[in-house]
Amino acid sequence: MDLGAAFLQQPGLTATNVLTAASQLAYTAASYSFATNGVLAVTPQNRYTGQGVLTGSLYAPATRRLRWELTGVTSAFGLSGAAPSFAWQAMAREHATWSLGGVFLGGGGGQVAQRGFAGSIATAQAGGFLRLDALGRDELSAALAYSDAGLPAASRAARARYTDVVGYWAHHGEWIELSLGVGARSHPRDSLVESWASGSATFWLSPRAALVASAGRALADETRGVPSVRYLSVALRFGWRPARQTGALLVRHAPRDDDGGRLDIRGGTDSLRVVTVRQPNVSSVEIMGDFTDWEPVAMAGMPNGEWRVERVIAPGPHRVAIRVDGGPWRVPPNLPRVADDFGGEVGIVIVP
Repeated sequence: MDLGAAFLQQPGLTATNVLTAASQLAYTAASYSFATNGVLAVTPQNRYTGQGVLTGSLYAPATRRLRWELTGVTSAFGLSGAAPSFAWQAMAREHATWSLGGVFLGGGGGQVAQRGFAGSIATAQAGGFLRLDALGRDELSAALAYSDAGLPAASRAARARYTDVVGYWAHHGEWIELSLGVGARSHPRDSLVESWASGSATFWLSPRAALVASAGRALADETRGVPSVRYLSVALRFGWRPARQTGALLVRHAPRDDDGGRLDIRGGTDSLRVVTVRQPNVSSVEIMGDFTDWEPVAMAGMPNGEWRVERVIAPGPHRVAIRVDGGPWRVPPNLPRVADDFGGEVGIVIVP
């Protein structure tokens, strides 16, 4: 939950200072995710603007390099003195991922409605991301999207067609999160090119509170009936963030004679945990678990036959699997086994 103030400039709303409230709730599992978010701005004259979005996704098993995704999105937008707009979209994407990145290709369709009229939506998308380090602290992403939106009007000829190119850089530090986005939109019919940029900085004051500053310009989103906006805002965020951990972490082991593939976790620095796998005489080791968002992460080889990677890992039970030399995913031999959601097995490691 974010509570703050902003300077806002938006069609239909005179440039003014506003009070803002925003919220986000997200839950992610290995095969599905759910997220809802909303924002409301109120002027001193009691005028308002607001938007809410609800998203749900299903995913193929994370153990596959080629992974499909089905996503549904519904949204609503409201502005004082104007009819609200409602929209929904269904999208399908195919992802190809590796340890430090991935690409995707997809498309979808839906409807946007306002003032009793509805228009159809068609979209096509392609993009990818690249992690600049194995910890996932810095990430670059880019996408190309084509949109064909029927504007809610009595005439079916009213349509908006445009192509967007966007790029983002994100940094996830222990107590600071930074984000910078830029993009351009081309309207072939009008020979018009628009650009936008936005940035935000989140400073965590405690594990449950942060100061958030953001500024930028967003172009109109015809697929949701949302106008363009310029903004400068400061807010106090109340949320959940893993607390700083100190000391060594212990792992519950199942006794095994075979040391090959043994997994251990111990304390690192700045709340990072060092995950090691004992696997000599191999060329590559990858790890995947709930603490990597079920994305494969390449481990770094050490001269003593250990492979290691650092991650921020919360206390409690975690599911994990490893892959050696590009082979099948398997359970580290010193960990107890449990069935996963796809008929296979993963290991359980206990982090106190």
